[in-house]
Amino acid sequence: MTTTPDIRTGARMTLAEFLELPRMEQRCELIDGVVYMAAFPIPDHQFLATLLSTHLVLQIMETGLGIVYQVAGVVVSDDSALGPDIVVVRTERVGIIGPTVIDGGAPDILVEVLSSNRHADLVRKRELYEAAGVAEYWILDGDADTLTQLELRDDGVYQERAVLTAADTLATPLFPTVSLPLSRLFNHPSRIPR
Repeated sequence: MTTTPDIRTGARMTLAEFLELPRMEQRCELIDGVVYMAAFPIPDHQFLATLLSTHLVLQIMETGLGIVYQVAGVVVSDDSALGPDIVVVRTERVGIIGPTVIDGGAPDILVEVLSSNRHADLVRKRELYEAAGVAEYWILDGDADTLTQLELRDDGVYQERAVLTAADTLATPLFPTVSLPLSRLFNHPSRIPR
C-alpha cells in the first residue's frame, strides 16, 4: 500500500521524491530540499505573464528560434526544482527538455513575475538560477511596472543589463529578433487597474 507524501509548505524531501509527486493544479516548488506551495497568482500577475509569453511565442517560437513555456518545471540543482512563470530554450538546446521537467541543463531565459514572496524571486531564485547557469533571468514587477534583465557574465555571476519601463523596448542578444515595446504590457488597454 502506498501513502501520499506530505506536500505541505515546509515539508522536506529529496529531488527524486519531489519529482514523483502527483501533478497538482497548485504551484509547488522545491527549494533547498524544502517544499513551498504557492497561492493562486493574482489576476495582474497572470495577465502580465500571459501577455509577455504570447509576445515571446510569436517572436521566438513562430520563427523557429526556440521554445517558450509558461510555468514549466525546471531542475536547477540536486535539491531544487522550480516553476518559473516563463521558460525559454533555444532550438539548438531543446535536448535539455525531459518528458516531465527541464532537467538536462539550464534554460536560456527564465522569467519570474514578482509575487507576494518577492524575497524568494529576488534573492534565492536568483542565486539558484545563477548557479545553474541560466543565461538571462528577467524579473517582471507589476507593482512598479518594470522588467529587470540580468545577464550571466563569463565569471558565472549575474550582472544587471537593464531595468526597463513602459517607455523602453525589451530586447535580448540571445534572440536578436525579439523587440517588444513594454508599453504593450504595462499600458495594455485590457489590463485591470490595480
